[in-house]
Amino acid sequence: MHSFLQSSNDLLRQRGYRLTPQRHMILRVIQEADEHLSIDQIMERVQQLNPYVSLSTVYRTLELLKSVGLVRESHLPGEQPLYETAEGHAHHHLICRRCKATFHLDEELLGNLNEQLQKQYHFHGLSLELMAAGYCNECWHKIQQEQTQE
Repeated sequence: MHSFLQSSNDLLRQRGYRLTPQRHMILRVIQEADEHLSIDQIMERVQQLNPYVSLSTVYRTLELLKSVGLVRESHLPGEQPLYETAEGHAHHHLICRRCKATFHLDEELLGNLNEQLQKQYHFHGLSLELMAAGYCNECWHKIQQEQTQE
């Protein structure tokens, strides 16, 4: 078993859960993706592996995996949530509002903001997730061209 899946199995067992075949499959689909996945994309990939896994199983499994910290959900207002494996403490995204391209930003980008927030506001076990939205260069040029044509 891959080390991420093994450590996921260990964490689930510590919390009183088992890594069932369905949970393993869903976690593997998310982990092997080279992009952030929507529920529909996860469901499609899981169905290719096992057509008997229901949508409600996928939803329940994602809720469990989020609650134990194995999966992260990213959500832009008005958009479907996207899922990825949760690795590391700080996690930052830059997302294009038009084409939805998603870039992971360097964890060091915000320096020690995490520690500063913990110290100043007395928060513990803090995780920091920044999501910045704008337009990638290609989409920005397309927008500019569309505006000049009007």
